[in-house]
Amino acid sequence: MAETNSQGKSPWYHDYRWMILAIMFAGSVVNYLDRVNLSIANTTIAKEFGLGPVEMGLLMSAFMWSYAFANLPAGWLLDKFGIKSIFLWSTVAWSVSTIAGGFAQGFVSMYVIRLILGIAEAPFFICSGQFTKTYFAENERGTASSVINMGPKIANGFAPPLLTFMLIGLGWRSMFISLGVVGFLLAVVWLKYYREDPGLLPKADKDIVREKSSSKADYLAILKHPTTLWFCLGNIGSSYVFWLYFTWLPTYLTTERGMTLTQAGWAAMVPFIGGVAAVPIGGYMSDYLIRKGMNLIRARLVPTVGGCLLAAVAVAPLNYVHETSLAVILMTVSLFAGALRVGVLWALVGDIAPPGAVGRFGGIQNFANFVGAALAPIGTGYILKATGSYDHVFTVSAILCALGALSYMMINRKITAEDLRIGPNTEQA
Repeated sequence: MAETNSQGKSPWYHDYRWMILAIMFAGSVVNYLDRVNLSIANTTIAKEFGLGPVEMGLLMSAFMWSYAFANLPAGWLLDKFGIKSIFLWSTVAWSVSTIAGGFAQGFVSMYVIRLILGIAEAPFFICSGQFTKTYFAENERGTASSVINMGPKIANGFAPPLLTFMLIGLGWRSMFISLGVVGFLLAVVWLKYYREDPGLLPKADKDIVREKSSSKADYLAILKHPTTLWFCLGNIGSSYVFWLYFTWLPTYLTTERGMTLTQAGWAAMVPFIGGVAAVPIGGYMSDYLIRKGMNLIRARLVPTVGGCLLAAVAVAPLNYVHETSLAVILMTVSLFAGALRVGVLWALVGDIAPPGAVGRFGGIQNFANFVGAALAPIGTGYILKATGSYDHVFTVSAILCALGALSYMMINRKITAEDLRIGPNTEQA
């Protein structure tokens, strides 16, 4: 059905789906700016609140833990209530949380606010996975997913200089509040333009838009599937290195490489720009391989596994590189290679899971992704406390990234409705 869905659509349909894709792309940028603002203000907040590296590691991981666990109910809510309402309320809630961060008075209040932010942001990328599965055929889904998932890389690429400029010019509190206001504007745009059933679609497309989840697709059945296990282990291993950069890179460049805050902001932008370029390349590569006749899962895994292995090789030598420019080049290579998997994996969620379980499977795999993400700032904080240096920080991340690549290689089949004991549950137009 997904294949025929891409044929014979009116120009309006294409305009509509790409317009919504553009809104989701903008949402992913705002979503990630609200996540990484703390890492940019890391040293400033640590000084104001009197926090050490372990406390800052815990503070920067607070978002990831709540985000990870919130993905599980978020997937269920999406399957039950649909994209429109879940996306809207998620955006409003994370914007309120971001603004509240500007009024934090210490470790405890900021920690609680970051926990709430994680819960509020959890549904976003699950919504995007459901949207691309609904509106895009298999051989274009990788590209569509990559458009949305370019947002985080753009946000992380331009966040260091942009947020550093805001930090210096406005102060960290006003920086948080300003970002929250932008989120409210995004919610208004979404409310105005998104429609669950546009009404102008051909009947076959309406049937797809109206697919609903069956309550029989429980989490336990999905968790027991071997594909879920390997997918999750791959996410845990491969996400660690990226969130090491996202949370500790500005601090690493200032404390270990001797840069000023402004210099670190510009230098940190370079690796993330590499990540921006990689996301659409990975998506297009997988779609191209599918069009050339390669097995669907194998086509998705080529950029995923290859990218993770190259990322591990590039990050491992950072311990032994004394020239800062060479270190930045290696970081750029590792982020570029690892980012090849980003849009591809969200396309793979739609490829692997049956319609009645996309939200839940997406929530489970993103939960695993942010378990790895949460471990990165905590692990780095404890390594720094124990050793007083970054000597082992990058080695650990390289090993975990390589193990993630090996786990992805074990994915070899889809999760079917029969596996989950669910049947078709589609409302006819």
